[in-house]
Amino acid sequence: MRKRRKRNKLTVLAAVLLILVGLGTAAFYGWQIYSTEQEYKEGDDAYDLISQLATADPDKENVEPGEIPAPPVQEENLQELEENNVPIIDLEAVQDINEEIACWLYSPDTVIDYPVCQGEDNEYYLYHLADGTYNRNGCLFVDYRNAFDFSDPNTLIYGHHMASGSMFASLINYADQAYYDLHPVMYLTVNGRMYRMEIFSGYTTSMDSSAYELNFSTDHELAEWLREISAKSDFRPRAITLSTDDRIVTLSTCAYSFQDARYVVHGRLVAL
Repeated sequence: MRKRRKRNKLTVLAAVLLILVGLGTAAFYGWQIYSTEQEYKEGDDAYDLISQLATADPDKENVEPGEIPAPPVQEENLQELEENNVPIIDLEAVQDINEEIACWLYSPDTVIDYPVCQGEDNEYYLYHLADGTYNRNGCLFVDYRNAFDFSDPNTLIYGHHMASGSMFASLINYADQAYYDLHPVMYLTVNGRMYRMEIFSGYTTSMDSSAYELNFSTDHELAEWLREISAKSDFRPRAITLSTDDRIVTLSTCAYSFQDARYVVHGRLVAL
């Protein structure tokens, strides 16, 4: 009888310990989720503040009219900018926050409305915001090997595929024709000019694919590369005739169809 009671007590004790361990584990993971969500929110709030600074209204109090000059745009393109609600970005204002901010990228009717940095390597901005704060949102950033003024034949911009839908998460939607039809262009403000980025290709690829090629020995090699990346597209683009004089921008984010997969979107820059 005593042995049975002892076994019963041990069974109850084991059950209590299991419950306590389970509660502790749940509390630990719950705290991790809460901390992560808080960090993501802090990152989003920081970008909201940067965006407010970049697009400050000259009519507001304490801001002199004309203090925020609009990038020069040809008159025939003004209606396009108005229809797409393209923001006028004061790039110099945000470069006062961080001189490594190279440009501003905007995609109409999406969350992509961010500063883009360029660091000394391709690691720092994976986990730092545009103002230098450590945060898992990171920042969109240009490959450190590219020219700061986007003068290279192919300029690479990287960004996280955030579960919250922020940063470059929406790029994978270009796998669907309907999404491309609604979002065929983005806009880039760089070096005192505004550009339309005409999207012409999007597809899943590997980290070491030709999508990330930066060096082209001849125009023939560049032309072959343009044909190759165009042929891989998941969607049929609008009629765009590419040439070796075009400057291409390649956007890259993580994909999950295979290990280390990436989704890339290619576009060419057209000055407005």
